Formats: sequence, structure tokens, C-alpha cells
Amino acid sequence: MRSWLGPSSALLLLAGCAGLFGAAPPPERPVLDPDRVQRGAALFLDARLSGDKSRACATCHPGGGADANVYRDGESVEPGTGGGFRTLTLRGLYQTGPYLWDGSAETLDDALERMLAVEMRGGKLEGLDRAALASYLLSLTPFDRRRVEPDGTPVEPATLSARRGFGVFAEAECADCHPAPAFMRPKLFDVGTGGRFVVPTLRGVTKAGPWGHDGRWPSLEDALGAHAEGIGAKLDSEQLAQLLEYLKLL
Repeated sequence: MRSWLGPSSALLLLAGCAGLFGAAPPPERPVLDPDRVQRGAALFLDARLSGDKSRACATCHPGGGADANVYRDGESVEPGTGGGFRTLTLRGLYQTGPYLWDGSAETLDDALERMLAVEMRGGKLEGLDRAALASYLLSLTPFDRRRVEPDGTPVEPATLSARRGFGVFAEAECADCHPAPAFMRPKLFDVGTGGRFVVPTLRGVTKAGPWGHDGRWPSLEDALGAHAEGIGAKLDSEQLAQLLEYLKLL
């Protein structure tokens, strides 16, 4: 049985929290050919890549992020629909593999093959153009508000609630699956949603709604409560509120 921190004792953890985040560092951003990246950026915006010329990569990933929609077999569906998957951000893609919610794409090329076939409706991209698009995707930097240190510690000034939320994050062992600085781990996990799915990054999580692999939770508060219950974490409403304040920094 875990013991969960109260509001005051959570602050005592802050000086030593970095040790709890001691996961292997994520992959370094690769060195890329700038000409290929530029060519890939143009392809990312080009609807001619899709089989029916109706959509570009940027349609679902504006700015390299996510459009807050849920899709099943390439078609938009209501959040919570069985077999549906919420769009994942592409930012920081070089450190977030394996790809797709089920982790079935081991490499970026595998993910591109699937996305072209399904989401891009039979789109074709080969040779230099395919390599250029991959280069552009690998160039996308992780979302970063610059409000936390590389080990996850809040950058001052930070609210008392956010600092306490950092303590809750550590004590609740959130870092087991979401270690800094990428706040994700390349593994599949079941948080009580009826299946094992990839652990998404928490970078920009407050902008990632609706939440859950199928968008079943309309608010981040709902998602936090369900996740805490799913992993057996006994967090009260105050601790959940503090945790939310910390996540707003990421």
C-alpha cells in the first residue's frame, strides 16, 4: 500500500525529487540536412500527398501538434468511440517512439507507411520526398513552456500549488511512466481503459484534449481522476488539483 503525501509534507520532497526521475535520457535530436527539412516542411503542407488530394499532414497536425480530433480508420468520429484514436502530437517525435497508440510502428518509416495508407487515404511518397518528410518530422522540437528544469523541477517563480503538485507527481510515481525531460517512456500500459497503449508525453498535456487514447475524457481533471483510480493511487481532490497545476507547467 502506497502512502500519499499531504499538502505540507509534499514540499519536503522537492529537494530530492530529481532522483526519482532517473530514467535513461531520451534520444538526442538528430543532426539533419536543412535542405531536406525545408523540402519536408513543404510536403507536410501539401494535400497532394493524400490519395484523394483532400488533406495534408498538417490537416490533423497543425504546427506539428494535434487537432484535438478522434479518428477511426482515417475518418473523424466522436470522442470515446470504440476503435477510435485521438491525434497524437508530432512534436519531439524523435524521442517518442514506438509510434501510434498501439505501439505497432517500431520506426518512423513504419509510422509513415501506415499514415499514408490509412489517414492519408492511400497516399504515396517514396525516395527523396519520403526521406525529406521524415527529416522534417524529426526536426520538430518538443513542446516546452520553459517552466520546468530538465529534471522536472518547477522553474521559479512558481505557485505553491504547482510546487506541491510536483511533490504529488513524484510521490504518486507518475515518473515511472512519465520521466523527465520527455515525460514519456517507450512502453505499453493499461491505465484501466481496457487495453494497453503507448505512454504519451505530458509535454503540452493541457492542450492535448480530449484526453485518453480515444478521447473519452472531456477534461484533464476527469483524465487525472480516472488514471489515479486505474493505477490505485489514493489522491484526494486537493492533491489532484495540485497535480493539475504542475502539469500546466509542462
